[in-house]
Amino acid sequence: MTKRRLALAIIILAAAAGLGAQQPAGQQSPPPPAQQPPPQQGPREMRPNVMPRTPLPQDVLDLLANEISGQIIFNNEVKLAGAPWLREAREFKEGFYESEAIAALARSYGVADVRIDRFPRDAQFDYAVSGEFWTLKPEKKLVARLEADPALIAGAPAELDHTGDLVYIPPLGAEEMKKWQAAGPRQEYAGRVALMWGHAGQEAAKALDAAGVAGVISFASRERYFDPNQVVYSRGSYTGLKNLRFGLTVSWRQWSELLEDVEAGRAVTVRAVARIEKRPDRFENVLCTIPGAEPDGKGVIFSAHLFEGYTKRGANDNMSGCVVQLEILRALTRLIGQGALPRPRRTIVFLWPQEISGTYEQIKRTDGFADRFSVNINMDMVGEGLRKNNSVMTMSECPNYLPSYLDGLADAVMNYVWRTNDIVYTSDSPRGRPGGQYLPRPLWEKNGSLDAFRYFTHEATGGSDHVCFNNASVRIPGIEFFTWPDQWYHADTDTPDKSDPTQMKRIAFIGAATAWSAANCDDAVLPELLRSVSAFGYARVGRRELPRALQMVTEAESKDLEKAMNRALGLTAFAAAREKGAVESVREVYSGSDKARALVAAQTRQWELYSASLERQVREFAAYRAAALKIKAPAVRPITSEEKTVGAAVPALAPGIKGREFSLESSERYRKYAETRPDAIKGLRLTPPQRRVALNYIDGRRTLTEIRRSVEAEMGTEIAFKDLAAYVDVLKAVGWLR
Repeated sequence: MTKRRLALAIIILAAAAGLGAQQPAGQQSPPPPAQQPPPQQGPREMRPNVMPRTPLPQDVLDLLANEISGQIIFNNEVKLAGAPWLREAREFKEGFYESEAIAALARSYGVADVRIDRFPRDAQFDYAVSGEFWTLKPEKKLVARLEADPALIAGAPAELDHTGDLVYIPPLGAEEMKKWQAAGPRQEYAGRVALMWGHAGQEAAKALDAAGVAGVISFASRERYFDPNQVVYSRGSYTGLKNLRFGLTVSWRQWSELLEDVEAGRAVTVRAVARIEKRPDRFENVLCTIPGAEPDGKGVIFSAHLFEGYTKRGANDNMSGCVVQLEILRALTRLIGQGALPRPRRTIVFLWPQEISGTYEQIKRTDGFADRFSVNINMDMVGEGLRKNNSVMTMSECPNYLPSYLDGLADAVMNYVWRTNDIVYTSDSPRGRPGGQYLPRPLWEKNGSLDAFRYFTHEATGGSDHVCFNNASVRIPGIEFFTWPDQWYHADTDTPDKSDPTQMKRIAFIGAATAWSAANCDDAVLPELLRSVSAFGYARVGRRELPRALQMVTEAESKDLEKAMNRALGLTAFAAAREKGAVESVREVYSGSDKARALVAAQTRQWELYSASLERQVREFAAYRAAALKIKAPAVRPITSEEKTVGAAVPALAPGIKGREFSLESSERYRKYAETRPDAIKGLRLTPPQRRVALNYIDGRRTLTEIRRSVEAEMGTEIAFKDLAAYVDVLKAVGWLR
């Protein structure tokens, strides 16, 4: 011990003795306190969870989350689309495998109302029953066989067996195609098979046929370096020609190897064999129903196309949408049967059709179909793993001309799944298990991924069955759920191994919760439904129309400021009217009680006030800009006498149009009118896109003036009132309007 440490020890002992000497006489020192055991280290107390708000109470959300099984969904996808096999001959005479299997599964779940509607068509389609592609030189090798490579045949005659040398033909430009067509037969191409970067369209096919080319070998891929072995289903113009008779599609890897051999100067001889048969065409749609307690009230209809033609059979596109909705049907039926959920107030229908054409046929053949439903929920390509596919779940909103509560409702449920199945660090987010970065309230399957859920909501798009419900002659507001991008879209590699049971469970939960909120919208559900609709509406206006309106005024110069301000006013009024319409659409499914009517009236009044505030904001900002430009404040465009008189008219569809005819330009009545009155059609000043948009807004409630303003706001272009009135007159003459 050092001297310093020794001195320190003596000082400490002396201090302790001095303290003891200060104890009063005759009083003993208190015993030292007993040593307390250290507190046990149990689980850390979880901080209170802030759950995202949806129209449904948490106990109903929990019921749905616990009942819906992503693994059952995945298993059914494997049963229905485990591989893109060829169809048995009996399917074309009796019933297709998928529709029979869906109906059988629904019945096994205790669903009482199950049916398959088969509607014959006066048409036939080509169905490939066999096909092979061989190389014979420099070595004999099977490249592809239809049973294993279902996307092989892009076009072929009824019987094909052709052997020829392979030749590379680079892409032909428009002028080069004309030269080839004019030049006629070329010895170097006679009977040969062209290796090309894409299948021949009409003009290219004519050029190749003139030169004597017998067939085309091409590849088709979404991203050839991401998956060099996939083959996308494709077509070419290979009928009605003298020499060019077939086209085959192989993978990028196979095609590039053939190109390497040809470009290296090796002689490559190939053989193409195929057999095509004519099959009678028909629509085959499956329908199931969960009956509501108020059968005359407007219900909810799900849709997911079961077929996209009868050749392509994809797991994600779209067996995933079908089996997800089948699971929603199973889960709701079971919960209702157990008494865990009541019978819904409104009926829920499930439709699995031929894509688009089959849906239109179902609507046309079902009396009163267009008046039976409040909303449509369409699912197309919803099962793939998000991380594996480098995609997000997306929602296509209802179109502007059909404002609906469905947008805000569905977005609220998707937000719930995101916030409870992702790690969001903000204080208003729910928390998972303590001690790590856990998903707060995970919806996942043990055989699925643990991926976070991500989604994106965007303006209305087409491409699937929701367009049938959104059609101007049907007018059922519809949304679409789908994953995008899709790396295996329309490819022979669209198989269940790309699917994710976790993702399937989540989208089934979203669909079930959305539909249940609408179908069972009682006075307990309504307040939060209205809040969700308005919250989504305020965000949508603030994200889209309001910035655009203010930007118009910002960018306007002196001479254009008044015009820009009036366009901006029209845009913000259009936006507020859409959101007010979304709130008012709740009346289609609410109870109609005094409480319900008062709640809707209050929300409607909020949007009226908001509309007035938007108008004031635009006008005052325009005045501010005028002052900066040193000009007079712009004036609001006055209503003309023509708008006051003719503009007050309310056009409506003719009785035989609604739910019966879906395309004006394709209709027989329009064709006859155009033949007898060609000048009337040519004299229309509205462009074809303007006509289509105008027709969308004709609903028997909007005046001509309101229709004009809506078209101008949606398209961003001015239209003359007299031009719109002239178009409406033509529609009446055609018989499309009453």
